Amino acid sequence: MSAFPLRIFTPEGPVVDTEVESLVVTAFNGSLGVLAGHAPMISAVVTGPGKVVASGSTQWYVFGEGTLEVRGPDVVLLVDFAEKADSYDAAKVQTVAALASE
Repeated sequence: MSAFPLRIFTPEGPVVDTEVESLVVTAFNGSLGVLAGHAPMISAVVTGPGKVVASGSTQWYVFGEGTLEVRGPDVVLLVDFAEKADSYDAAKVQTVAALASE
């Protein structure tokens, strides 16, 4: 599978800066996925589960609100926070906790 450079930043600094095969974030109308060669775009991101696949390994996250930009091969995600989760179910639980604290 083709890879693309992904950089994820929070106000505390960089979280991810590597080549990945795919990215999934939560947008206003549901999940939004990015693969290599995706058309250029900018999208709002809402607090919710996210998934990063790199070297065949899946890492789950909870991402805060922010923006996603795809420009050429580069993908940049700017979010309020990014917390690792052990699984999709754990990411959903962490999302509920994050939304309750807002």
